[in-house]
Amino acid sequence: MRLDLSGEIPDPATVRRTVQRVGVVSVVLVGCTFIGDLGQDGASAGGTAGASEGSDGDASGSADADGTGGVDTELPPLPELTNVRVRIVGDAANLTFDPVDDALDYRVYPLPADEDIVVDADGGVVVTDAIYRCAGDREALYMLEDVISPDEGWNDAAAGGTSVLARPVVGYTRAPADAELGFVYLTEADDRVPVYALGDPDPAHDGAAECGRPVFTATRTKRYVTDVATRDALIAEHWRDDGIAFWVPREASAATRPVYEGTFVDDALLRWIDGPEAAARGAGTPVFEVLREAAPGTTPLLRVHVQPYCSRAHDELVAGEARHRKVRRQADQPLAALRWSGITGPVTLVAEALDGGCPYQGLLSPVAEPAFEDAGISYEPWVTLEQMRAASPTGEVFVDGQHDGVGAPKAIARSFVRVEPEVPELDFYATFPEAEDLRAEFGEATGDVYGLHFESPRFSLSSYSNSRVHFGSMLGEMWLVYNDIAAGVNGMVRFTARPPAGAEARVEEGGYLYVSTEFDMVTTARRFPQVFVSDQPAPLQDNLAAGTTLIIGPTGYAPSFLELQVCDQVTWDLGAECPRLPTFAPEFAPQVRPLGDMAGSDTAVHLEVYLSPERVYLVVDGEPYSCTDLPGVDED
Repeated sequence: MRLDLSGEIPDPATVRRTVQRVGVVSVVLVGCTFIGDLGQDGASAGGTAGASEGSDGDASGSADADGTGGVDTELPPLPELTNVRVRIVGDAANLTFDPVDDALDYRVYPLPADEDIVVDADGGVVVTDAIYRCAGDREALYMLEDVISPDEGWNDAAAGGTSVLARPVVGYTRAPADAELGFVYLTEADDRVPVYALGDPDPAHDGAAECGRPVFTATRTKRYVTDVATRDALIAEHWRDDGIAFWVPREASAATRPVYEGTFVDDALLRWIDGPEAAARGAGTPVFEVLREAAPGTTPLLRVHVQPYCSRAHDELVAGEARHRKVRRQADQPLAALRWSGITGPVTLVAEALDGGCPYQGLLSPVAEPAFEDAGISYEPWVTLEQMRAASPTGEVFVDGQHDGVGAPKAIARSFVRVEPEVPELDFYATFPEAEDLRAEFGEATGDVYGLHFESPRFSLSSYSNSRVHFGSMLGEMWLVYNDIAAGVNGMVRFTARPPAGAEARVEEGGYLYVSTEFDMVTTARRFPQVFVSDQPAPLQDNLAAGTTLIIGPTGYAPSFLELQVCDQVTWDLGAECPRLPTFAPEFAPQVRPLGDMAGSDTAVHLEVYLSPERVYLVVDGEPYSCTDLPGVDED
């Protein structure tokens, strides 16, 4: 957590001001002309292919242009990852890239010394004592596949709707082969134009924040445009900016064919090409040209008909088989995002796509815990990195390995990224270096399992209704492992910063309190991260009812949006939450991507909060998220 008392944001009463993000880049926020309005005319999510995969496009590092990148290494050459993007937050590097069609997982690790690299006869690589951080599967719910009303199970409360490949779609029966419309590019060139994807702002048709079912980037109806002026006009009209989806030929030729679109019964928005479906649909509006045949650097342009529960039926267009699978079923997809934390200086990271999943080596914990039982429930051992390495035949450790009964995966694509930390100058700032033993800072716990308290000069940590809790610094991060009593109570942990004297956080007129943190976003209806900004001291959970506290965080399975709550002279508990403040204007669907599209068990979301007495801005992964005018304070 970082606290900044310098009030970097100018007076928000003006319509537009530049916000300096300490140590990173500048973004533009728009004043709260009404609750939830960000305008989105000052900062864009676009600029790179596959922006809908959750990249904010920050380039606080550098990526190679091919599979070797000029790096002198014994690692064998491989095809490169495309559109590698790097976002540095303090001492952590967050990587995103285009998904690889044949990849079942991804991993990142520091460039090893040549003497630590062993290449076997079939091209498999072993790095002596390596620690890999794997992407694992995206933590998401699912879409039904070709299950439509009145089929059994079509109304599934855990699904976001259904996707259709091999069923009738508005009077025409499609086959799986009809999904391919042509070929497009993933990278820019002079003879290509970008195709921008924009999400419809109509809350009645496009899944408002109160949908109640899972929503994904793909469940919102899209416009696909190549004209920048049209794109900018749509963004000004509150269309969600999903960035560049792919590139297409700049000019029509004998090698290209048009993609058409049109609106049909029940407002379904469809896309197609010349052929049998065009004969059934009639004349449509040409949208852009695609290549008829594959060419170097191209990938198939594929279509999925999406019928969401909370929005309008439409054809989603995606580049490549990996994105097609994601839109088709959403859940259990390898996440095209990686993270390496605890960077102490310039380092070259190796990012790889893998032909298999990273193997599961146990439940990772900063402190070992033997197998145990709690209320008749058996728990597997909690193991440390050292124990994982000792049990590994090669000494390799796969953090976030999620696949049972598999051998070591092989890399099928690779890129090198040069990064270095960007530690901001703030009044209070904390990292968790591997060289420091965070747990050793804390004294002996007080209390019992219903309220266990740990104190250090810098932090306070409290555990509630957990039979076991371990925490400490690992991989340059603060790690926490716990289990609630009998797996059936509202177990929680509160971690509070203790700034030094003179650097206490304040919310004052004329300035903003700046709070910044990263957290993983694997959530359920009972387990989720929260950020508290309170006028009460630690242990905060015990003192909530004595003051006022702002709570920000995602909730629910595969969270769609952040919630903003205010606890005013009341406590908070699961099932007894505090009143929610609106984060988005009801007139428009949110202009931000659903958070579940970027949720993984070893990735992090960067949340920044700018808080004044009248207003709170939220920024997620460097992009403006929401702006809310706060209610007045009752002095009584």
